[in-house]
Amino acid sequence: MSCTFCQAQDKKPPNFVILFIDDMGWRDWSGNGSDYIKTPAIDAIAKEGLVFQQGYVNAANCAPSRCAILSGQYPQRNDFYNVFTIHRGIKHVDRLSLKDIQDGQTLRSNKLTFAEALKKQGYTTAMYGKWHVSGKEKVMPDRQGFDEVDEHHAKELRKLFKKTKDPKQVYSYTNQAMAFAEQASKEGKPFLIYLAHHAVHLGYSYTDESYNLFKGKAAGINHDSPKYAAMLHDTDKSIGMFMQKLKDLKIDDHTMVILLSDNGGVPSHCKQPPLRAFKGSYYEGGIRVPFMVRWPNTIKPGQSHTPVMAIDLYPTMLDLAGVEDITSHVGKHTLDGTSIAPLLKGHKIEDRSMFWYFPAYLSGNPRYTGTRTKEYRQQPCSVIRKGDWKLHLFFEEWSLDGGQVKIDTNNSVELYNLKEDIGETNNLAAAKKDVRDALLKELLDWHKTTGAKIPKESNPLRGKLKKK
Repeated sequence: MSCTFCQAQDKKPPNFVILFIDDMGWRDWSGNGSDYIKTPAIDAIAKEGLVFQQGYVNAANCAPSRCAILSGQYPQRNDFYNVFTIHRGIKHVDRLSLKDIQDGQTLRSNKLTFAEALKKQGYTTAMYGKWHVSGKEKVMPDRQGFDEVDEHHAKELRKLFKKTKDPKQVYSYTNQAMAFAEQASKEGKPFLIYLAHHAVHLGYSYTDESYNLFKGKAAGINHDSPKYAAMLHDTDKSIGMFMQKLKDLKIDDHTMVILLSDNGGVPSHCKQPPLRAFKGSYYEGGIRVPFMVRWPNTIKPGQSHTPVMAIDLYPTMLDLAGVEDITSHVGKHTLDGTSIAPLLKGHKIEDRSMFWYFPAYLSGNPRYTGTRTKEYRQQPCSVIRKGDWKLHLFFEEWSLDGGQVKIDTNNSVELYNLKEDIGETNNLAAAKKDVRDALLKELLDWHKTTGAKIPKESNPLRGKLKKK
């Protein structure tokens, strides 16, 4: 892989800033369906940049999504699928034991993060905010390629807020990021800033000034929580501060800013029609997120409907940084994404299939999940998207109810045409068997290629425990 349009830039590689927002839903900004929340800074990034309306993350909840973006890899490369553990279902209802699945729960220390890869290209790097991938190996950002780090746990943030009144440290992290950008610019170094906000995860935190903007405001179409709106408004305000700093430093047109969320929205404070379900689910509502890239005088503003993934950012940054042979640059570290540099310049990339894999359980509030089993945000599954088609393979039915032999009756597969049915309401698995079978074969082949195991062992506790 080589840079597609670096020759059009001056020889100095661009700066990169990743604004990774926690739990921000697809419609949680005023430029995409919120008539309640005010997000002028995010709206400006979208207006001045390229918005990917079909932008995806590679896991539907926080920690594995962060591991994927940092490593540029599908979750099975780290055996990282859930927060805390893969066993977050209902013990007496789960049909699979999952004993045949490795529960990694960590970004492995031998992985090469995008920070390490960019450092090899001469970048100075910083990380502020939510790390959340240290896991069993206690892997910390200062050992994974970041020169400057400030990160906290959720409990620490609550204590800090009592002292500083800074909601989830959004202003502190931003001020540090601005200082880092200024120092790097003075030294003439290209920089990477990974600003991974704890906001807007639940645990409402906001300034009185922001709350007063929404207190008593009539409910909107998709939002009605003044506390959530205030928290997001503070986050947006801090983003605006940083964007202004880039202009003040006169590096605005030499800095690529990427903004996306780590997973879909949370139903207690948002709606995201017409997408089905929310955070935790592998229906569109759990994995399709706000996703935009801004680079003045290089990226033409507009919208793209080409599907892209968070793991594409790693090779894209190396591509734009001038790495001529990315495979050699990262060595034995596998990159599963594709450089989307051509898309940023208005060109096309080759059609490809996109995959997800979740061999875990995640229960949820049955009032909100929007999934096929209302007590679960997600049951063990895998997903392929190819063109307009999206296929879900559910492992319980596949492993325990006859697999492919009984595919016509065991409800192990759901098939949707997203162009016609973005809400995933009309299952075409029985009506389009040729499409179903072709996608299923490709998905199972991908499992073999990437080492994604399908759990098969039944749960011996099923039906033996009483519901509390």
